[in-house]
Amino acid sequence: MSVINTMLKDLDKRQQSHGLDELPVPPLQYRQAPQSRLPWLLLALLALLLLAMGYLAWDRYAALERTNLALQQDNQILAQEIASGDLKQPSVEKVASNETALAADEAPAEESKTEASLAADAQVTAKIESSAEASAELMTTSNTDPVAEPKVESKPAVESKPSAKSQRVRVEQTADANTAKTTGSMAVTEVKLSPEALAEKRFSQGKSAQEGGQLSQAVDDFSEAIRLDPTLHGARQHLAALYYGQGQLGEAKTVLQQGLARYPQELDYALMLAKVLEAQGDSQGALAALGTIPDDHLLAKQKWVQQSHLAQQASQFALAEESYRRLARVEPTQAKWWMGLAYALDSQQKYTSAKQAYGQALGLSGLSQQASDFIQQRLAQLGDIE
Repeated sequence: MSVINTMLKDLDKRQQSHGLDELPVPPLQYRQAPQSRLPWLLLALLALLLLAMGYLAWDRYAALERTNLALQQDNQILAQEIASGDLKQPSVEKVASNETALAADEAPAEESKTEASLAADAQVTAKIESSAEASAELMTTSNTDPVAEPKVESKPAVESKPSAKSQRVRVEQTADANTAKTTGSMAVTEVKLSPEALAEKRFSQGKSAQEGGQLSQAVDDFSEAIRLDPTLHGARQHLAALYYGQGQLGEAKTVLQQGLARYPQELDYALMLAKVLEAQGDSQGALAALGTIPDDHLLAKQKWVQQSHLAQQASQFALAEESYRRLARVEPTQAKWWMGLAYALDSQQKYTSAKQAYGQALGLSGLSQQASDFIQQRLAQLGDIE
């Protein structure tokens, strides 16, 4: 046992003498690694690259803006010349002022400029076509005055329906894509307005002048439109109406007679001429002009209204009776037509028919109190006359 204990103690001493805790540990020293300058260099290079790209992009954008502005100005000048009718040169070429600077750009920049030029050409074409198209307005006569007395009064307007015409100006555009890419230019061929288109233009200017109170200018424009296109009936009717409104009945009569002699199928002239002749006191001439309008024409109703009034004034009661009968058939609920018919029959001593017509008018609405009193008084006077 003693031997074993001795060995154990000896072993224990050996282990304690070789323990790691007893080993000397030198102090540790840390060295800071040197910082690399590579990220800062990369960041500086990236900033310079972005600045260079931004400058190039801005320069290219400014060049495109200058080109587009120049094209827009040229297009506006061209459109104004065409609208005023002063374009007489056979061709007009506009070359971009910054052609040399843009020649050094890359292919995508050139293609974008070419597309802008072609788009501008398309806008010019649309403006020319829209400004060249014109259509005449329709003028219709009106008769709205009711009959408040046995005598029927009607005041048809001295305007009628023209034959509408519209002319189209053809504009040929020649655009070569390859040439546009290399030169950046556009070409517009000669534009010629036909006499009909010029007449439409002067007609439109005349209406604008008339609306603005420039009556003398309106007369000149309407007269020039008729000279350029004698078939522009709307201009002739406006000219006659303008003379009529100014009290120049002789000039209005001349214009309408010329139109009716040259175009007898345009019966609007006859209706307007009858109104002018009536204003001059020529009832017979007015009735003769109305007689040229057939009873199956679209203007027949307006003819009957004016004819009944003129015939009654001229004491042509048979003609007045015929006109009022036609009007009563067309508009049987209008009391004024029945009253006019009754008066025409009464003037011809057709008392029985007159009493029936008076009664028919009295049973309808639309008469004034004065007209109703006249009918009742006249029926009382007729009494039992058969």
